[in-house]
Amino acid sequence: ISRVEGVVYTITDVRDLHEWMVSHFDQFPLFERISGSELDNDPVVAKLYESTEEGQKVSRNKGDKHLAVYRRVEDPRLTDPTFSYQAS
Repeated sequence: ISRVEGVVYTITDVRDLHEWMVSHFDQFPLFERISGSELDNDPVVAKLYESTEEGQKVSRNKGDKHLAVYRRVEDPRLTDPTFSYQAS
């Protein structure tokens, strides 16, 4: 569970896992993907790549790392009672 405005960071060297996580976060209406300058200015992002032994091992082996960052947004049902999650 994440509070509104909470941030979820995902990073992995497994492309299939990255794509799976991205597809699920993208489909879930209470998260929006963070990108661009906002991501560039986030001090946590740079630390994610080397903060674990596994991350360091992937770097030593010149492997790829796949990052996705999402922000929890307000549930529209709480502010707009006519809102529906129906697919468009």
